[in-house]
Amino acid sequence: MVPIKQAYEDDDYISKKPGLFPDVLHNIKEGEIELFSRQTRNFWITVEPKGEISGTYPILLRVTDYKGRVLAETCFTLEIIDAELPQTQICNTGWFHGDCLAKLHNVEILSDAYYELLEKYLAVYVKFGHNMILTPIFTPALDTVVGGERSTNQLVDIIQEQGKYSFDFSKLKRWIDVCQKHGIQFFEMTHLFTQWGAKHAPKIMATVEGEYRKIFGWETDALSDEYRSFLKIFLEELADFLKKEGVIDHCYFHVSDEPSEESEGQYRAVKEMVLSYLPDAQWIDALSDYSFYEKGIVTKPIVSNDHIHTFIEHNVHNLWTYYCTTQGKDVANRFIAMPSYRNRILGYQLYKYDIKGFLHWGFNFWFTAGSKGVVNPYLDTCSGNNFQGGDGFVVYPLDEDGEVVCSLRLYVFNEGLQDMRALKLLETLTDRESVVELLEDIEGFGTYPRNSQYILRMREQINNKIKEFV
Repeated sequence: MVPIKQAYEDDDYISKKPGLFPDVLHNIKEGEIELFSRQTRNFWITVEPKGEISGTYPILLRVTDYKGRVLAETCFTLEIIDAELPQTQICNTGWFHGDCLAKLHNVEILSDAYYELLEKYLAVYVKFGHNMILTPIFTPALDTVVGGERSTNQLVDIIQEQGKYSFDFSKLKRWIDVCQKHGIQFFEMTHLFTQWGAKHAPKIMATVEGEYRKIFGWETDALSDEYRSFLKIFLEELADFLKKEGVIDHCYFHVSDEPSEESEGQYRAVKEMVLSYLPDAQWIDALSDYSFYEKGIVTKPIVSNDHIHTFIEHNVHNLWTYYCTTQGKDVANRFIAMPSYRNRILGYQLYKYDIKGFLHWGFNFWFTAGSKGVVNPYLDTCSGNNFQGGDGFVVYPLDEDGEVVCSLRLYVFNEGLQDMRALKLLETLTDRESVVELLEDIEGFGTYPRNSQYILRMREQINNKIKEFV
């Protein structure tokens, strides 16, 4: 990993120097686990109960030598409460990068082999609390160096003949069907304009008079007549398709990421344009500048957790939040160099402040910054020495047995989501006001107890209160 960028750091890190940290969690097959003297090995043990088996169970952990002699042992008592956590009630998305999946596994994007891989990753994606997925109607205009291109990853086939457009949504239907099969509830349509100012169209491919080629991209002005005309026809037909599929109410649309003060006029103009074509859609965008909400330019903001206090102070409802590479000071995040309590605390914060959605940009971003090259995340956790270790991903490519390899950080993040769900359960048994009072030591997204004991004690207290009602 690379050293933490000083402008975005505090003192609450395991270390700020390059080093070795536990993160990769390889699945252990049945049988013996070989240990070596004078070497540290870390294990994450998960119990997944099946059926209705509430009660108390002893779990014995024992270390023996090669002759079977017991070197050490301990017994952990697991109590299963006779209650079921409610489903996650927020939208939770981690941007899924299909081109990264294809590149690292050497398959063609959207091929049958790609979908076989996709299903493996989707199973993990949903298991660990994600219920919303980035859906590439066009190749995502994300993390792409200006003037550069990512591999074509487009779910809508476009045909242009004699100046008229027609659309084939069969690939998008396959995507929706497969995602729903694995439990995805919400679909996050890729951005309709480029990052860093919404000045251009994303990369869009079409078959024009029999020739497959790019029709829009960095060379396309976002407000050009050509792109306006295309979007009007496309968005109307896309909405009709999504209505027929019965998912339109579970779809969210993006304009462009994190508009700045300098790009306010441009963002406002393109937003007004697409709103006129798709007025009833749910439009969301990442946002840090409160003035965009105050002026009504962004009505459903996804606010970075180091700027969200301003929105909370102004009693903004239906808030979403996110964090990424710049949220490394005071607030929760999941860099490899952070202690796990900075990862897990987010669950309590999401509940206390009634957050409706969470977004992270990197479920499996295995490229360098700007998507200029591919990295092996087992060897380079920093996207080519550009981001903090682990910022771009929480899963690793398939192991030799063809299984998705999870990170410790993904497990911890999911525990935070389970904390949030436990609070929701307790709320149904009591009331929200009394549950929020339990979290009085959390005074914002940047002010919270800085230790794992608080998190564990709080969860035990929540569990004990739930037991009083079941």
